[in-house]
Amino acid sequence: MTVAEAQNLYTRIVDQVLHQQMREAFVNLSFLIQQNGYGLAYDKLSELENNYRMFLRFKLEGYEDPGRDKVFSDLRRHCLELADDAFRRWMNVRSPHLYYEQLRLHRDEALKEMDEPLVEMKQLLEKQALVDLVESGPSRQAQLRQLKKKREELLKGIFTHVWVSDRWTSQDLELYRKRMLESDLQVYERALLVSALFLGLLRHFDEHKLQLLLDLTEMEHPEIGERAWVASVLLLYVYDDRLPFFPSIGLKVDAMMEDPTRKQSLIRVYRQLARAKNTDQVTKRMQEEILPEMSRFGSAVQDRLSQEDSEEGGNPDWKEMIENSGFSEKMQAFSEMQLEGIDVYMSTFSGQKFYPFFQELSNWFLPFHKDHTSVNDLFEDSANDIAHILETVLQSGFLCASDKYSFCFNLMQIPSAYRASMASSMGAESDAYEEYKKAQSANNARFHSEQITNAYIQDLYRFFHLHPRKRDFINIFSFPLDLIETKLLGSYLNESETIRIMTEVYFKNKQYAPALRLLDRCLQEDPSDAELWQKKAFCLQESNQRSEALEAYLQADLIDPNSLWTLKRIATCLRTNQQPLKALDYYKRADALSPDNRGLILQMGHCMVEAGLYSDALQQYFKAEFLTEPTIKTWRPIAWCAMMCRKFELSESYYQKILAGKADMEDYLNAGHLEWAQSKPLSAIDRYRSGIRATHTPFPEFLDLFQRDTKSLIELGVDPSDIPFVRDELFYTLQDIK
Repeated sequence: MTVAEAQNLYTRIVDQVLHQQMREAFVNLSFLIQQNGYGLAYDKLSELENNYRMFLRFKLEGYEDPGRDKVFSDLRRHCLELADDAFRRWMNVRSPHLYYEQLRLHRDEALKEMDEPLVEMKQLLEKQALVDLVESGPSRQAQLRQLKKKREELLKGIFTHVWVSDRWTSQDLELYRKRMLESDLQVYERALLVSALFLGLLRHFDEHKLQLLLDLTEMEHPEIGERAWVASVLLLYVYDDRLPFFPSIGLKVDAMMEDPTRKQSLIRVYRQLARAKNTDQVTKRMQEEILPEMSRFGSAVQDRLSQEDSEEGGNPDWKEMIENSGFSEKMQAFSEMQLEGIDVYMSTFSGQKFYPFFQELSNWFLPFHKDHTSVNDLFEDSANDIAHILETVLQSGFLCASDKYSFCFNLMQIPSAYRASMASSMGAESDAYEEYKKAQSANNARFHSEQITNAYIQDLYRFFHLHPRKRDFINIFSFPLDLIETKLLGSYLNESETIRIMTEVYFKNKQYAPALRLLDRCLQEDPSDAELWQKKAFCLQESNQRSEALEAYLQADLIDPNSLWTLKRIATCLRTNQQPLKALDYYKRADALSPDNRGLILQMGHCMVEAGLYSDALQQYFKAEFLTEPTIKTWRPIAWCAMMCRKFELSESYYQKILAGKADMEDYLNAGHLEWAQSKPLSAIDRYRSGIRATHTPFPEFLDLFQRDTKSLIELGVDPSDIPFVRDELFYTLQDIK
């Protein structure tokens, strides 16, 4: 049995238990246990199956038992735990995944052994305080660095121990709770261990570990509590189907949710997770739109500087330069996304995770602190003003911990003489952010918590997408993360206001499938809301469900018949469905609401062309030309319609203007058709050939365009039998020129 086959078998067993297919589950679980060599697990399985058979007999014979549901629930829970243990044991021997590699290294490690590094870490902290007090100069720095390094190594070991630890008993839970809540570990160290718990639970469910994680959410230190809350929410989502068998978890969550602020924090995390699912689209926009525009503007500024004398004061032409370049618009979009908490730095730092620091798994989750030995030199060796700027940047909330470390490593590669300018540029941006943070904090007591949860989600996103061995982990962001669809968490989110909030989040992030599900919920409560119907129609249209989109738009029109946006969308759908005359009716209604709208006039003309009403369309296009400055966009439809109306001289006058400008292949093609319609096929060939040469169009691509227009050529009176001859003559002409 391969690793993939074992994974599929285990998944099948779990699914069968969850869906009450117990007979099949016992058979498959028996096979899995046999692969491990029988043992006590097989005896346990036999006991469970015998208990199930007795349960069946009593139930089917009609005996009343008020505790029957609990008995069956406990039996299924034990089956799930047995399947977990059998699968873990099989994978421990055979799986190449990093988790099981580490598990094999720590196979015989006893629980009590965690106390030894904790005691040693406490001793190291005391030694640090003593050295800091007694020593001075280089000796002090060297000793402190050595002690810090040792403490960091111990912390890595504790992280791994927690990550791969076996299923806990209730006694284990109490021991770990004491260590996590009452030990002398630093805040950032306990925050790191939250991630160890999370990764371990993501691999194998453990009721007691999840209980500890929920306990940690109530810690007063936000760095610990907020991280634990994000991890808990994700795990409650992943194991939603299992939770009914572990009522202690549900009771704990119920108690937590009695606090109104906890419910608000759940909505906040839900919103941030939905936003994180959109990170790939944001990264693509950054790489294709915003960053290139910034780069182009930077080059333009450098060119301008090289042409000007070094006079004091800004150049008055720069303001116009910024406005005309589009740079200002891109920077505004970037700033808005950044302040909203959108992950705008994934594109910047995704290629900056190759440093040795990131070869250690735990460092991907390590909260940033400047005393870490990997970055401490940057702060100790830098001038005071640079160190101050760095601290300002790194204490701000617009970089997650992983990116802060990457930023420091990048800075360390730069000669110290150039660090100041780079840090200052980031510092200026950070100062503006700090002002924004103060304003937000004044109005929102949870603003700091929001920053921590958002940054931690970004750290998680980077780990699951960028870690060299990311395939060894279950990517939590590959799940839909529709918290509102879960049984446990969904019960706290199923309110109108929350649904509306998340609908807007999904809609704004172009996540149309979940947006549609929530829109349907909203419409059940308020079916007369035209805006909801509009958004549903738009989501359907963007999801390529055109017929359903048209129905939703028509419903919105019934509720609000004076919506210009709805009328235009209905017309677009009708045109897509090849119903131009019906579309024309809606464009006319839109035109009545917005007279002399050039865009609407052009669209009405296009509908008339599609319906074959060329003369009417020509009048529309003349009107559009009259209302605005003449451009090639209005000349093209006028030239085409004039040709189809057999007003050849008028058409020729427009095509000459078009071909004198930035003409494309279709312009040359249509101008050739005009010649052919006037019984001048050789002149048509000349124009076709000129277009192919001028636009560098491949001949097969030209033939596709040519073939598409055969119907129009026949309408113009071209003999269909001549079409193949003209095509072949053009081909030979192109060959002769070569």
